[in-house]
Amino acid sequence: MITSPAQHLRLRYTRPARRWLEALPLGNGRIGAMVFGGVDDERIQLDEATFWSGEPSESNVRGGPADVALIRSRLFAGAYTEAEALCRKITGTKGNYGTHLPLGDLRITRQGDHGDIADYERWLDLRDATAGTAFRIGAVAYSRTCFVSHVHQVVVTHLTVGAPGALRIALSFEGRVPHWRAWLDSEGDLLLEARATEALHSDGRTGVTLHGRLRVLGEGVRAVAPAAIEVTGGAEAVVLMALRTTFACADPAAACHAAIETAARESYAALLAAHCQEHAALMGRLELSFGEDLHAALPTDERLARVRAGAADAGLDALMVQYGRYLTIASSRPESPLPAHLQGIWNDNRACRMAWTCDMHLDINTQMNYWLAGVGNLGPCERPLFAWMASTLRPSGERTARQLYGAGGWTAHTVANAWGYSAPGWHESWGIWAMGGAWLATHLWEHYCFHGDTAFLAEVAYPLLRSSAAFTLDYLTEEPGSGFLVTGPALSPENLFLADGAAVANSMGPTADTVLVRELFNACIAAARILRCDQAFVEQLQQALGRLPPFLVGRHGQLQEWRADHEPADPHHRHLSHLLALYPFAQITREATPELAAAARRSIELRLEPEGSYEYTNWGQALLMASWARLGDGDAAYNAMRRALSDLTAPNLFICHPSEPGAEDGIYELDGNTGMGAGALELLLQSHAGVIRLLPALPAAWPTGSLHGACARGGFVVDITWRDGRVTAYRIHSRFGNPCTVQLGDELRRHTLAAGETQSFRVADDCRTRGRVDQR
Repeated sequence: MITSPAQHLRLRYTRPARRWLEALPLGNGRIGAMVFGGVDDERIQLDEATFWSGEPSESNVRGGPADVALIRSRLFAGAYTEAEALCRKITGTKGNYGTHLPLGDLRITRQGDHGDIADYERWLDLRDATAGTAFRIGAVAYSRTCFVSHVHQVVVTHLTVGAPGALRIALSFEGRVPHWRAWLDSEGDLLLEARATEALHSDGRTGVTLHGRLRVLGEGVRAVAPAAIEVTGGAEAVVLMALRTTFACADPAAACHAAIETAARESYAALLAAHCQEHAALMGRLELSFGEDLHAALPTDERLARVRAGAADAGLDALMVQYGRYLTIASSRPESPLPAHLQGIWNDNRACRMAWTCDMHLDINTQMNYWLAGVGNLGPCERPLFAWMASTLRPSGERTARQLYGAGGWTAHTVANAWGYSAPGWHESWGIWAMGGAWLATHLWEHYCFHGDTAFLAEVAYPLLRSSAAFTLDYLTEEPGSGFLVTGPALSPENLFLADGAAVANSMGPTADTVLVRELFNACIAAARILRCDQAFVEQLQQALGRLPPFLVGRHGQLQEWRADHEPADPHHRHLSHLLALYPFAQITREATPELAAAARRSIELRLEPEGSYEYTNWGQALLMASWARLGDGDAAYNAMRRALSDLTAPNLFICHPSEPGAEDGIYELDGNTGMGAGALELLLQSHAGVIRLLPALPAAWPTGSLHGACARGGFVVDITWRDGRVTAYRIHSRFGNPCTVQLGDELRRHTLAAGETQSFRVADDCRTRGRVDQR
């Protein structure tokens, strides 16, 4: 079957969505929409990134340096259960922490002919970020196209009917929070006001206020009291909707009115063209193919069902990578007021009803949301994360560092929110982990490594890196006997170990913390050298680096997760935090530290044995993919991808957290999709430790393919073409003229490229395994 290029980046279905996990996502980095594609009743669920319950607070810290010192003394003495009880003195106070909330539904009800439906189709086009629905009733064709414009900051829905005067619809709004109202103004627009309140994560009263405005352009438009708009006559209408909250806007009602007025002056064709051009500038940066997509014309849910039944679908694999990029773009644009939360920019009304909230989880989830941005050539999408860190999280984290630890700099713990919560979480089993900010800070250095913006390094990255390192220097304490510098009290994120006949969380110097300290200090040192500043501070960091404890191999041959060789309370726990040294960092590699790489592999094996025992989660599978990729085991990584597709992926290709009470079909988390995309690209291109590795862990399932526009550290953009599992050609563009070393198989090749130069290379057919290249 020959398929058009448009089909390769399109999700398509032959019936309307019946539930949220079948609806199709749109977003502009602030406004999110889930389009259901109904025939008689179209539902478009609307979300706004800043629609948060709760409020800012400066009093979430309990306890102080004396409490921390006492806990440390008991942990060093091995009195883990006693220390665990003492840790309750320094857990944070939740207060009006809040959560992101869903706003509500725009309803478009079709009136008139209700005959038999034929030729139904709905789709999501990743190339132009539009969702469409089309069907026929008798001889009359109906269509709807929806997009969320970043250019004009409105939701746009275009409706057409294939018969003059046959368009008959009614539009209304239904809120999903307790306090909302809709009404008509004198201009005939539908206005909306809603308050983000709930009583699980806040007091039921605090939260932002949202304003919305909806306008319909077309023939036969009339307002219908108390809160509806009808269209009767004509064959076309354009629906515009603007949303703003009080979170980052002094007058959201006026902002909505201005956005509607601006958009209404444009034709639908002009609105669509501006939207497509802006979206394509990001989405079009990377192309990926695993050969001919034999199943592109099939409905997406049928493709997924085939995979669950055991069939291969390399085209769907490639689509999943691009879908992760699409969701990143939709969730996080350079001007977004907040970084992507647990569900990106959307909200299924489930995560926010769980104990763990729809917020920013800093012990892997927020970081994984952005792992795809580097290699996936989406650097601008990281800017909201960095802006939030600088403007909101750092000031809060400075107070927490000073009040709780008596330290300088800034810190953040396991969870954070729109208001910059930085205190420990409110339970000792998961909340006392002061390295969340340090992990976020490493993203600043990674961004520089990929994109090489020295102004960004000096003005944005280094101040945050240096302040995080300053806190960490103060936070470290000497381990009695060894003289090593360790963190603590601290946990290995969300995992417990057995001690004193009980399962406990907190210890001194868990491996993940040491990994993060080492990564942070090295990044800060490298940045300071580039900027030629802070030599005295660099010397302090270097001295501290020399006193960090080494990695240890435990009695099972595994990389130890804790300083002592504790048995985990759950041997199959979802988190693999001690393996951060393997990925996303490169402190453990097959080449430089083979014994530690073997121990890391053994740690994964112990988590997975026996088959089916691992606590499978969406982001956990993505982490497994990337870890296997760094270990060079492409087939094991691909099996993790297949497991996620088969067991955790919804019909709309959202990869979900496994079922929870009240959410038996799973809860969506963005990191499953972005993490899978990052893990898949890690199989094709790696660029840690100063070497660009081409096809370092290619699975047998992708013997032929091409990758264009992927980013490598050092400021390179890389294209690769391969056949029968071997590279046939590659091209490298150098943004800054840095040294370029390429690994093909076991061979290293050094290329000299000036800043802005592109070079192409063809690998000779008879010597691909040896890596010989001919420059073209």
